[in-house]
Amino acid sequence: MRDPFWMRERRSRAPLRFAATALALAVLTSPFAAPEEKGDKDAEVIATVNDEPVTRSEWAEIWKADQWYAPTLKTKFEEEMAGRPYEDYFFKEEVVKIRGMSQKYAAALPQMKEAIDAAYQKLKAGTDFAQVAKEHSQEEGSAVKGGALGEKQFHELVFPFNRVAFKLAEGSFSEPVLTIFGYHLIKVDHVIPPAEGKGKMIGVRHILVRFPSPDARREAEALAGTAQVKVLDKKLCKKLVSYCTDAS
Repeated sequence: MRDPFWMRERRSRAPLRFAATALALAVLTSPFAAPEEKGDKDAEVIATVNDEPVTRSEWAEIWKADQWYAPTLKTKFEEEMAGRPYEDYFFKEEVVKIRGMSQKYAAALPQMKEAIDAAYQKLKAGTDFAQVAKEHSQEEGSAVKGGALGEKQFHELVFPFNRVAFKLAEGSFSEPVLTIFGYHLIKVDHVIPPAEGKGKMIGVRHILVRFPSPDARREAEALAGTAQVKVLDKKLCKKLVSYCTDAS
């Protein structure tokens, strides 16, 4: 049974760890930081999304991870990228869309985080991932299969689920990860090396605690389209071309 969360459909037009809530992130990276905090390059605010800050270290983590897959993504999503730089595409997928969802559903985030943390603690205690998925995952199609999504390539998974999953070793699981669909715990069952015509693949499972959205993919795209994004570090304008307008 196909769930729209994990396969990025071509017809769509559409870190620091995103597992932290948007509210907590806003506190930690406040643009009204004390002078000594402003001297910390990593904590520097390089952009805002609807007035919520994005730090230099957060963006650096995203870009350093995603750049290795940029050539592959260009061949798979060339139409969606529309000639824009890789960084521009990653910024929308990993920052603007997720911030839009976490801001709209800010009231639901604490309960969502509590639920995913409860599942995470069970995994840390040694409970089988498949069993925890059946008990806790809100993605019905995969939950009944112990969270199994099958064997996937990088471009078939949503950001930042993909980059987190592809860094995991066989048999290991992640901490909570936030995507446009909600919080995930990810486990890699096995890794398949690149073969002719295909890149590296992973056999992957997940546990999902959803945003209360009837269509998260469509909603995230709409929210990204109306988000007020300001790029404060103008050196990034050569890459974040969609967001460096006169109004930004």
